[in-house]
Amino acid sequence: MASFMTLTSVASSFFDALLESNIDGPTFVSFVRYGSIPIIAAIIGYGTNVVALLMMFYPLDFIGFFPDAKIGCGLDLPLFGWQGVIPMKAQEMAEITVDLMTQKLIKVDEIFGRLKPWRVGKEVAGVMPEVVADVMSKAGRTKIPKTWEHMPAGVRDQLTQSVILEAPALMSRFIADLQKNIDSCLDLKHCVVKLLVENKQILNEIFLTCGETEFEFIRNSGFYLGYMFGVLQMLIWLVVKSWWILPLCGVFVGYFTNVVALKVIFLPVEPKTMLGGHLTVQGLFLTRQVEVSKLYAKSVSNDLLTARNLMQALIEGPRNEAMMQLVDKHVSNCMEDQTKFYKPAFLLTMGAEVWIDFRTRVCEEFRLKLPALFATIEDYAQQAMNLEETLRCRLINLSATEFERLLHAVFEQDEIKLILVGAILGAIVGFLQAVVQTPEQLGITLPW
Repeated sequence: MASFMTLTSVASSFFDALLESNIDGPTFVSFVRYGSIPIIAAIIGYGTNVVALLMMFYPLDFIGFFPDAKIGCGLDLPLFGWQGVIPMKAQEMAEITVDLMTQKLIKVDEIFGRLKPWRVGKEVAGVMPEVVADVMSKAGRTKIPKTWEHMPAGVRDQLTQSVILEAPALMSRFIADLQKNIDSCLDLKHCVVKLLVENKQILNEIFLTCGETEFEFIRNSGFYLGYMFGVLQMLIWLVVKSWWILPLCGVFVGYFTNVVALKVIFLPVEPKTMLGGHLTVQGLFLTRQVEVSKLYAKSVSNDLLTARNLMQALIEGPRNEAMMQLVDKHVSNCMEDQTKFYKPAFLLTMGAEVWIDFRTRVCEEFRLKLPALFATIEDYAQQAMNLEETLRCRLINLSATEFERLLHAVFEQDEIKLILVGAILGAIVGFLQAVVQTPEQLGITLPW
């Protein structure tokens, strides 16, 4: 490549001497003036691609003034500042991601169905004595303070102990019931969108990790494509020495280096044979389906759809009340079953209404303990759900068309922004080049 660049530069100076009828032949000035054009075009191609890619992902939050002021024309780009295109569109991209994922790869009921209720009961057995004792004590002191205080310690302990013994089975029954009603209790789309909007770097990391090879190709191809376009630009400049040629060619280089790179990455979707079957071509990204599947599955399972995040979504999500009602049902049933020996005395001394209030308070206190209980089963749940392996296998088994849609569709509509950013940066560098090459046409006097 270096030899070709040197040859092009030398040839351009000879052509200039020929066109200008310079009997002294090529000069060093013409060598620099014309030979530098394709080199600068290569730098423009590389530099604009590097900067455009950075601007796709950073900054995570808007920097500038008047964030609601947009360029318009359907671009939805800030007018007085900047925010990375991916973070800016985090909510829309998250919604597309989860829709495609749930349609093609995973079902919530399938993933949660892998939990074994008896194992969950076993996992929480160690913390249940403390949890139940605290729940019963707080409910008693709140709803029936006098009765609880004057109740013989042995009776109080026996009542608590009977509930403790049944608590692991309570959790097992609750998990089994939750699995049957998981779609009513967990809004996966809300969970993913909330996580990605609040933690935009996660979305960035998924793209950067899975597309590392392709992004490197975009950067490097910008140099080579830029140089080839620069040779064309140089030939035009040898004939037409108007200042506007350089920024116009800068736009062309910045625009088309990105267009070509993106097309090569994703097209053709299906393998195409050429040269009588001696050559097979396919989009670079699609040839890496096995590798990308592994990277995508690892990123999603370790950073996004973790057991911790899913359980937090159960507790805090918009459908959490449905799950809490399941908790109340199983806690109330446990209370009724384990306190049946003491219930007549309770009803006689306190009345049915107070007993119901006490039982309700026990349910409320148990709700507050769910985060700690879920944290106890977190490691088991992460292993049992086996989300990474599930995603990896199913991504690999997708057809090329399905695989391309799953990942490309997320940011396809915003590719034009990457392309236009490259074009704008190319125009700026091209104008600076014109200032150096033809300052007299712009009415500028340079100090050298």
